[in-house]
Amino acid sequence: MTAEGRDRMAEGSPVILVLEDGRKFLVHLQPGRKFSTHKGTIAHDSLIGQGYGQVFKTSSGFDMVAVSPTWIDRMMKVQRRTNIMYPKDVAYLIAYLGIGPGDKVVELGAGSGAMTIALAHAIQPGGKIYAYDRREEHLQRAAANCERAGVPTSLVEFRLRGVGDAFPEKVSAVMCDIPEPWDEVSAARECLVGSGRFASATPTFNQAERLTSCLIGEKFAMVQTIEILVREILARPGRTRPGHRMVGHTQLLTTAVSTLQDGCT
Repeated sequence: MTAEGRDRMAEGSPVILVLEDGRKFLVHLQPGRKFSTHKGTIAHDSLIGQGYGQVFKTSSGFDMVAVSPTWIDRMMKVQRRTNIMYPKDVAYLIAYLGIGPGDKVVELGAGSGAMTIALAHAIQPGGKIYAYDRREEHLQRAAANCERAGVPTSLVEFRLRGVGDAFPEKVSAVMCDIPEPWDEVSAARECLVGSGRFASATPTFNQAERLTSCLIGEKFAMVQTIEILVREILARPGRTRPGHRMVGHTQLLTTAVSTLQDGCT
């Protein structure tokens, strides 16, 4: 989104509406429509033409802030039937993989397209994502969510693929979010250029252990598995304390570097 697009809301603009209780909703503005919440309704027409960052009143008199959505907002608000990764994990993996403008990336397990949205933000301009899945309905849902999030179609190619099939492209990074990533390590190694990087997210320790063993066997180096925990701190004058709730275990993140030498931990 351009600086001008971040300034004012227009017809069709995405907006995050934040209520007093902290609940957030992603809405695409359309003339004549209303958005309803447990704190009252608000007309789209009252937002169109107004600036992001303004505070509005719902029909019940509650404050609602209109905020320009980030790629994290778009990622977390996708329509889904599969689990998606949390921003804490996604941000780390993108940073570790060294993904930036112009890079070509293979994504294994398109799912609902949440990771695709995050990757698209990182590789533009000039990059390319090859998003694979073994189920056609997942590819269709991912493509629809990416379109709704404003991801240019030129950035992503959605492809159906069988387990272990060779990749026709050469890329600098492979991001894997599937139940059995060890079945794809050999194919991933073949499509990585130079010291290309591999990353995978798995929910269980057994999966991470098996994946690590396979990566070492396929001569990957710098094989590492980590877990990221985030705890909110309620910072208030004179009574700062940890929050009562936190996002604990989500995924184990395994990363590695492709090399012609023997793998090592």
